[in-house]
Amino acid sequence: MRIEKNALISNSLGINSRCKLLVNLECNDDLYSIEDLIKAHSKYYILGEGTNIIPPSFYDGLILKVEFNHVNNNNNILSVGASYNWSDLVTFCIKENINGFENLIDIPGSVGAGPIQNIGAYGAEVSRLIDSIDCFCLNSFSKKSLKNTECHFSYRNSTLKNSHYLIYNINFKSNLKKDISYKYNSIQKYMTKNLVNSDNLMIEDVAKIISIIRSETLPNPNKIHNAGSFFKNPIIDKKLINFNKFPEDKLIIWNYSDSLVKVGAARLIELIKDRLIPSKNVSIYKNHSLVLITNGKATQDDVLDFASQINKLVYETFNISLEIEPNIIN
Repeated sequence: MRIEKNALISNSLGINSRCKLLVNLECNDDLYSIEDLIKAHSKYYILGEGTNIIPPSFYDGLILKVEFNHVNNNNNILSVGASYNWSDLVTFCIKENINGFENLIDIPGSVGAGPIQNIGAYGAEVSRLIDSIDCFCLNSFSKKSLKNTECHFSYRNSTLKNSHYLIYNINFKSNLKKDISYKYNSIQKYMTKNLVNSDNLMIEDVAKIISIIRSETLPNPNKIHNAGSFFKNPIIDKKLINFNKFPEDKLIIWNYSDSLVKVGAARLIELIKDRLIPSKNVSIYKNHSLVLITNGKATQDDVLDFASQINKLVYETFNISLEIEPNIIN
C-alpha cells in the first residue's frame, strides 16, 4: 500500500484537483489494511482512471485507487483486475476471439469503473458480459462476490454506484456465442457508405468500424480535456415532452417501453446551444453536442455552472431534465 499526501486527482477534464490522501491498493493484504484509515476519515472516494469524474479543487478525504492489473481466462470465465484499462481488455478479447466486447472498444477508463455506470455504446452494455463482481465492502471490511443479478443493472446505472463496495476483480463470460451487433444507426451508415458486406463481418471488423466512428465524433481525452458523454439520454413519458418550440421530427426519440421513450440528449442540446452564454473555460465539442470540453483551466464550478445552464435551457424548451453522467466528487 502506498499513501501520498496532498496528491493530484487524475481526471480527464483537466481540473487542477488534489486530495488529502491518495491510497494506492496493490494487493489483497492492502484491502484488509485500510480499515483504520477509513474510520479515521469522514469520507472517501474510489477512483479509477478519472475519465468519468468532476472533481473539486481539493477533496478533504481519502482517494482509494485499486491497482490490480491481472487477466486470467479459465473455465469460460475471464477474471480481470479492476485497474486494467478497458479498451486494452477489448483488444485482448478480440485477439483471443472472445465474443461480446467488440462494440465497447475505445471507451476510456478502467475495467473496475465499467459496471458502476453500466457502460455502453453502439447497442451494447457491459452488464451483458458480466458473470460476477468481486468486491471489498468498506462497511464490514470483508470480501463479497456479487452475482450479475445482485447488481441490478439498468441504463447507465447499478446498485454499485455510490455504494460501499470497492471493486477489485470482475469475472466476465468468455464463452458467449458469436452474435455480431451491427444494427446501430451510425454503424449501418458507415457500412453503407463504405460498401461493407454484413455477411462477412467478424468481431474485429465491428471493432474497427466503431473505432473509426468514435474517432470522428468523440474527442480523445488524452488530447482534448473531456469526460465523455456528459448527460444521459433522458427516459420520459412522451406525453410530457413540449413540442411547441420544435416539432417532434426535430428530436431523436427511441421507444423504450410501453409507456416511455428515450430521447437523444445530444439533439436537445444542439437545438438550444446557440442561446448559451459562452464560458471562459468550458464549451461544447464541435463534433458532438453531448460532450463538454475544457481548456485545462476549468474548475468544478465552471463545469457544473455551464452544465446547469444547458439543463435550464433544455428544460425550459422541452420540459425535459437532463441528468449528468460523470460522477461529481464533493
